[in-house]
Amino acid sequence: MTNICKKYKTGLVLSGGGARGFAHLGAIKALNENGIYPDIVAGTSAGSIVGAFYCDGFQPEEIFSFFIEKGIYKYIEFIIPNRGLLKINGLVNLIENNLNSKYFDDLKIPFYATATDLNNARPVYFSSGELVPAIIASSSIPVIFQPFEINGVTYVDGGLTDNLPVEPLKNICEKIIGINVNPIGYQKNFNKLIDIAERTFHIAFNAGIFDKISSLDLYIQPEKLKNMGIFDVSKSPEIFNAGYQAALNALKKTNFI
Repeated sequence: MTNICKKYKTGLVLSGGGARGFAHLGAIKALNENGIYPDIVAGTSAGSIVGAFYCDGFQPEEIFSFFIEKGIYKYIEFIIPNRGLLKINGLVNLIENNLNSKYFDDLKIPFYATATDLNNARPVYFSSGELVPAIIASSSIPVIFQPFEINGVTYVDGGLTDNLPVEPLKNICEKIIGINVNPIGYQKNFNKLIDIAERTFHIAFNAGIFDKISSLDLYIQPEKLKNMGIFDVSKSPEIFNAGYQAALNALKKTNFI
């Protein structure tokens, strides 16, 4: 990418990936330790949750500790299957009660949350208005979670249409870093319905990502995440470390700094 005078020096793009999103925190920690601090962030699903807290002024390890201590997935309640298997009212309250910012404009760092407009089958990049509804809309994995409505529009996980949301940062950043926590490896067995669902999500959410790599100045993809599921919270320390090491390795291979 040609470095010309643009509004922001460094943009950061965070993919979705469920529990794999803890790798974003490890990667951001490594970037910060190397003097790299994003001026603007765009995230999808888990990336939108991480991005919102980071843009709100929380440090990576602080965010990690917070979600581990709170037990993020215990806030997800099972309901009788209708439009989704789970509802995330508890997660709404958890995020709402712990973010300092209520609106996008309150954030310390500008931020985009990517969701999929289910009615019009297109990605939407929220950057203004109320923060929490946009984050939840961005994180509502189809079928697994109920869709989320904002102003009469039905939204599901942004990963369905744009799991690595480079688009909103393309023309406003001198350099863009992309972190994809959704690598796909070989999988032999599918013993449970959730195994098939997870695999389907990984494949769908990874579509089109590699076409975007040319738009990035630094691409980070923790390959160790290939064998970890989107609900593998028990492996969160390992996931965090995978992100940290992947970022360090990517920095060593480039002249980004």
